[in-house]
Amino acid sequence: MGDETVIAWWYSGFYKNRSDLTQPHVLVTFRKFSDGMLSDDVIQKRLPLVALGQIRIGSIWQDDRCRSEASLPTERFSVNFAPGKWRFTSFGDAQRRHGLPPYPMDEHRLLLDNDRNSLIEFALPNGGKLIVPSIEFFSRCFGRSGELKRVLATYPWDGQGDTATSRLYAPLDTPEEPGRWQVRLRRRLHNGDVVFLAHAKYDPYTQFVAKGINAKLEASYDPKAKHPAFVDIGPWYEGPAELKVEGIPFDNGKSFLALRVLGMSDPKGGLVLRARENSRDAENPAPEGSPEAWAGAPERQLPKYPDIIDLTGDFAPDHEAGAIEIQDPVFEVLGEVRQVINVKPEQAKTKAGAGGKNSDVSTASGGEAHGSGKGIGYASIYARPVFESNGTLRDMWDAMVHLQATRPEVVQGLSWFTFADGFSTSPIPSLIALEPFEDEDLATAVARRFPFMDPTIPSLRGVLVARLNVPGGPAYIVEIMRRPKKVSTEDGKVKDAEEPFQGLVFRLTNENQLIPWLRQLLAQIRHENGVFKRLTGACPGVAESFSHRPSSKLGPDRLPCESIVLGALAKLSSPIVRVHLHASAKVFAQSSSPDS
Repeated sequence: MGDETVIAWWYSGFYKNRSDLTQPHVLVTFRKFSDGMLSDDVIQKRLPLVALGQIRIGSIWQDDRCRSEASLPTERFSVNFAPGKWRFTSFGDAQRRHGLPPYPMDEHRLLLDNDRNSLIEFALPNGGKLIVPSIEFFSRCFGRSGELKRVLATYPWDGQGDTATSRLYAPLDTPEEPGRWQVRLRRRLHNGDVVFLAHAKYDPYTQFVAKGINAKLEASYDPKAKHPAFVDIGPWYEGPAELKVEGIPFDNGKSFLALRVLGMSDPKGGLVLRARENSRDAENPAPEGSPEAWAGAPERQLPKYPDIIDLTGDFAPDHEAGAIEIQDPVFEVLGEVRQVINVKPEQAKTKAGAGGKNSDVSTASGGEAHGSGKGIGYASIYARPVFESNGTLRDMWDAMVHLQATRPEVVQGLSWFTFADGFSTSPIPSLIALEPFEDEDLATAVARRFPFMDPTIPSLRGVLVARLNVPGGPAYIVEIMRRPKKVSTEDGKVKDAEEPFQGLVFRLTNENQLIPWLRQLLAQIRHENGVFKRLTGACPGVAESFSHRPSSKLGPDRLPCESIVLGALAKLSSPIVRVHLHASAKVFAQSSSPDS
């Protein structure tokens, strides 16, 4: 593209990659862009499928580098992935049927009026529709790694020789059991791929969708590679879903063209047990004399800014070259997060092999390794999952629920408490309302306002009291509802935020002390304007306040506040708790940002 400024405009179909059959190409259409004005001149390039997360629709490029991104409205939609609640469409299909186009072409003009790229049309409750390009949906919503999409598009699902299943699923260490969903990921996959892969293994609907991707592409490729292949790729699970997208509203705001998918909800379902082919964790190390695992395997490295990695789709990575991790824009997991448990093998069968040379490469490829000496590394491309926040109080509760499900050795039981209901294990917690002051009570004006969420209306502030059964006995976490507020960011924008209160964690010498201690705590916290650390000394046991600082070491598949719950529990003085939580608390070391 040279020194011209262009904007990525449309994904325009698939091509078989004749230079490297292991990574399909997508035709990307760019429009020239100068002095803030779009030109009708276009440039089209065949780029590797795994690169689409780097070349988002609306990204602006010059000298083959992304310089900025067009700002588009963001919307969140409740849709239904059940068959009959959505359909495939295209401009070409609409012309053949003499029907209405998927959206007014003037809203986002394409190169051809009869463009054949598949679009997914979801019906909206307001009578409008949500339009999502199939290729964008495939690129963003089928797992988190580029490797998963590459394998689905390149290999048949099953059969003889190289198959998708053999490249996605490693053999299990434990036998299959009815109703137990177990997935052992191959080395190149990322943890965030596991929910899709669990459904593709055990859910016939997902497996049908997964099987169809390569089959449709192979049937649609032009043997002379003059024309792109257009295939329908739609939702991979059934039922209600949430989508968060950026794009263009039309039809007086009733409908929306989604050009970039930002997030999606997980399908409902039971626990998924996740193991890895390349797991370094085992309950028991390999005995002396065991064979080495992957001797000479290069270590991964993250490119250091401002290093630029050339991503090629025409050459295979070298066997001996290092893996370069390239992160796509984060992907937001909406709503209730699917519970996933990491499973450690009981006995290691191999010991760590000697590391190989990690070549310093500037070119990387997402294809299958082949040959050596080309100076091409393996591009490990993935979108880091992030989880939406529902406010600190609810995020803390959700993290406790998640830990009970996925770390039962740490959180063995969970309940919430109110004076009216006692202890309850209901998944939706009730709160204890702070009591307002009586007219004759001695209190400052600030303290009198504190029990109310909005001082102008009689809406009382609630307090969550959670009891966690952990090694060493019950521990309690207390969180206060926070008033919403607006804050200014460094770039001058205004965003939503909330009051930054600390939480309280405590353990009682005698459980009979709970109710009198809570009554004292909730009465006094009004005078202290929510500052728990001024009251810890009055606890009939051990109490500590704790911050809600985000963790810079938070893993890619963790809920908001999970490390904060673990860190809070680790503050208790019980050596039993500290032994069980030490590893997690150390891994999730917290940053130094203040929390009041």
